[in-house]
Amino acid sequence: MLVVGGSSGLGLAVCRLAYGLGAEVIIASRSALDKHEELTATVGPGIETISLDVTSEKDVESALERVGTIDHLAVATRPPLTPSLFLQADLGQARQAFETKFWGQCQLIRMAHGRLAPDGSIVLTSGIAGERIYAGNFAMSVINSATETLCRALAVELAPIRINAVSPGFIAPKPPDVEARARRFPAGRVASAEEVAEAYIHLMESPYVTGTTLVVDGGARLV
Repeated sequence: MLVVGGSSGLGLAVCRLAYGLGAEVIIASRSALDKHEELTATVGPGIETISLDVTSEKDVESALERVGTIDHLAVATRPPLTPSLFLQADLGQARQAFETKFWGQCQLIRMAHGRLAPDGSIVLTSGIAGERIYAGNFAMSVINSATETLCRALAVELAPIRINAVSPGFIAPKPPDVEARARRFPAGRVASAEEVAEAYIHLMESPYVTGTTLVVDGGARLV
C-alpha cells in the first residue's frame, strides 16, 4: 500500500492502522525520507519511505519506479493554506494549494494507473469544507468539492480499479474555538485521526464500493 502524504496527520494514522493489519506500507511525502527513523519508530519496522513532491512529474515518476505494483493507493496530501475571507485571501497561495492537492493528485493517479493491480483501489481525501461552508475557507471548499467530483468521474473512467474518497470533519488536535464548535455536533466532539483512518481501510477492503465519498464528520453536516 502506498500512502502519499503519509508522514503526518491523517495519512500517518492510515499507515499505522494498515501496518497493524499486516499491510506492506510505503510512505511518500516531501519529508518522508528525512523522517525515516521517526516513521519506523511510529509505524513499525520494515516500512519504506520515499521523498515525493506530487507537483513534480520527475518526483512522481521516480517514486513510482521504486514502488512497483500498487494494490492500494491512499492520497492524504494537505497543502499549507491560511484561512482567509475571499476578498482578503492570497490568491497565489490558494492557487498553489489547488495545484498541490487537486492537480497533484491528478498527475499522481495518471502516472500510477498502469502500476495499480486490476483489483486495486485509490482512496482520495476531501473534507467537511467541501459541503459545510465556513467563512474563510473558500479555497479548501472548492478543492474538496472538486476532489469528490474527480472521485466519481474516475470511478467510471478507470474501472475496474475502484476510486473512493474520505471526507473527514474536524480532527484533533484543534484550537479551543473549533473544539467548542464540534461539541454542538451530534457526536459531541472532534475525531481522532485513528477513527477517520478506519474509513480508508474500509474502502480499500470493500470490493463493491466505488465512486463513493465516505463522510466521517460526527454529524457536522446535519447541524
